Amino acid sequence: MQSFRVISLDMFQTLVNIQGRRAEVWKPILNQEFSEDKSRELGSQLLSHYFAVSTEARENGSFISSKEIYSRGFQKVFLQHGLDYDCLQAVDNLFAQHRLSAMYADTEAFLQRICGEYPVCIVSDTDELMLPDFYRNYQMTLFTSETYRSYKNDSHNRMFAEVIAHYGVEPEQIIHIGDSASDILGAARAGIKSCWMNRDQLAWEHEVKPDYTVGTLDEVYDLLSPVRPLPTDE
Repeated sequence: MQSFRVISLDMFQTLVNIQGRRAEVWKPILNQEFSEDKSRELGSQLLSHYFAVSTEARENGSFISSKEIYSRGFQKVFLQHGLDYDCLQAVDNLFAQHRLSAMYADTEAFLQRICGEYPVCIVSDTDELMLPDFYRNYQMTLFTSETYRSYKNDSHNRMFAEVIAHYGVEPEQIIHIGDSASDILGAARAGIKSCWMNRDQLAWEHEVKPDYTVGTLDEVYDLLSPVRPLPTDE
């Protein structure tokens, strides 16, 4: 069994489920025209814009904050659908709904256990204002794209390099758990062990494979060895 000394975690769709807040993003925008189908359609368009812009920035080594990307995305969606709504107000509500994302059923017990045994960090491609603040209740170090002006698995791969430097351990002694390709590919490039959180039982579509795949956080316990964790107050 691999002996890990640090646990690194993605936030959205790993610890919390943002999908449950989608309707609340679009209700004030669509007002009387709101429907679940319409919110899914517009939400999909907004996410497509987000991923297109962030992917381009990731590939060319530039950086754009989540607030700016989503502001541009809302502007594009509103123009396409003839919606009269303030883009910055929409972004503020989107961020608020991200902060209200509910933990998955396995999250709280998982964090209580591992934070008592390991140094734990959150590594998230977000502005800090998007993050649910429950992480403040645990001894977790925060690494955000906003702080480091970098994305997971961008051309610099700075996010994971910062994690390694912060803890001063060998990369393979860190396990990063996340749901996206950037989580797995970025961790692998840095030499960090990767664990794909595949809650929806999807097929992996990339040449570089995750070291581990789990469907729940409960399954992560079997991957961990308590032999040589770092002191949790480091």
